[in-house]
Amino acid sequence: MMMGKDATARNVRVQPGALAADGALDLDARKRRIIRRGALGNAASPASQTILAEAGTIQRIAKGRPLVTQGEAAIAISMLSLGRVRLTRGLNDGKTLSLGYRGAGDVLGEAALGGVTTHRESAIATEDVEALQVPLQTFKSLMASDANFAAVLVSSLIERHTDTEERLASMLFRNVEARLCEFLLKAATRWGIPDPRGVLISAPFTHQEMASMIGSTRETVTLTLGELRRKGVIEIDRRRIVVLDRDALKSRI
Repeated sequence: MMMGKDATARNVRVQPGALAADGALDLDARKRRIIRRGALGNAASPASQTILAEAGTIQRIAKGRPLVTQGEAAIAISMLSLGRVRLTRGLNDGKTLSLGYRGAGDVLGEAALGGVTTHRESAIATEDVEALQVPLQTFKSLMASDANFAAVLVSSLIERHTDTEERLASMLFRNVEARLCEFLLKAATRWGIPDPRGVLISAPFTHQEMASMIGSTRETVTLTLGELRRKGVIEIDRRRIVVLDRDALKSRI
């Protein structure tokens, strides 16, 4: 049975200035495209994918706007399909802590699966973002009924926990250059695309964003990037970084 325009509108929420609706696909096909964008959605059985599609609502968020806001009730999990968000946590002294980035294929808000009732951080779109927002209870039900789905989700949570521990250890025991080189290597792995010169980090990280992630200052990051560029390790191309020599980055960690 065909879905009317009113029903479609209830299942696609578009924030002001966000991405235009994709008229080339019907609503169900658009949802399934989002679901299959990442390892978690692909791990779900066909029946589970159908449940996710039926329960989910497409969110399209413009650059600079929040996908979730710290302190809001955590009642859904977001499956990202397009774009990138920066996770930040506001501290009691008014400062903001950068926690990392999520992009296409990632999920957001998974802490709620462990009983967290409000979002502990905000997720701000650094470029236009598309996501499928799925009710928390739907995720919990699928974890109980779809073993493969649950296994991939748990594996993802463990990987993020490990990444957080490694980042903490890096801040404690490595100098700024080593921390920056480590960040660039991970960014090249997560956001890199092949380039004749090496690997282009497609995400346009600002110097301030990199400084926040590695616990340094914008000025120090700018100086360190300049030194790496002079040594032929990286190249700056229209605000994007090209890794020319991965081995040289690794040797500096």
